[in-house]
Amino acid sequence: MIERPASNLHTVFLPALCWSRRQPDFYAVTQDLSRTGITFRSASDPAVNEPLTCSIRYIGQVEARVVSSGDNQFVVRLMASRQRAAEVARTMLALAREQGRTFESARAHPRINPARKDVLVTLEDGRVLPGRLINVSSSGAALAIDHTLSRGASITIGDTAAKVVRVFRDGIGAAFAFPLDPGQVHAGIRL
Repeated sequence: MIERPASNLHTVFLPALCWSRRQPDFYAVTQDLSRTGITFRSASDPAVNEPLTCSIRYIGQVEARVVSSGDNQFVVRLMASRQRAAEVARTMLALAREQGRTFESARAHPRINPARKDVLVTLEDGRVLPGRLINVSSSGAALAIDHTLSRGASITIGDTAAKVVRVFRDGIGAAFAFPLDPGQVHAGIRL
């Protein structure tokens, strides 16, 4: 498990595609930015000291080295000029502020990264949109969606009724109409 101090953590969720010589393309989502580096959540756990290339939405392609890995998380340090690293940090900090997220050391319901991330989102008017789950808990889900939804909108994620409670760039946070049993919340969950 990766231990992270709460101070100087800036939570920011951005989808990414990473790869290395050892591993073909794999998906990841940034979790936070700190002086230690960028933390990603992913089903893949790259090896410590492994060089990676990651294409991060709104950031672009970066070269990095894994400094810690485990529990479906890994932390990277950029292998870039000071100027490029500062540019990446500024952009990620601006996106973190825009997403309006703060670090929460304790959550009411633990979040998991589902193995099956692709999901269909049905809107109140019957339109169906593709979405990509970022994480799921018994009380709700965060997902990336290429459509602007309003806070308070009723939606169905897969077969699960929910309401949009948070809106961030290219995504939403939704609270389930009826919380799931915690035993249902695991990597193999299907909403």
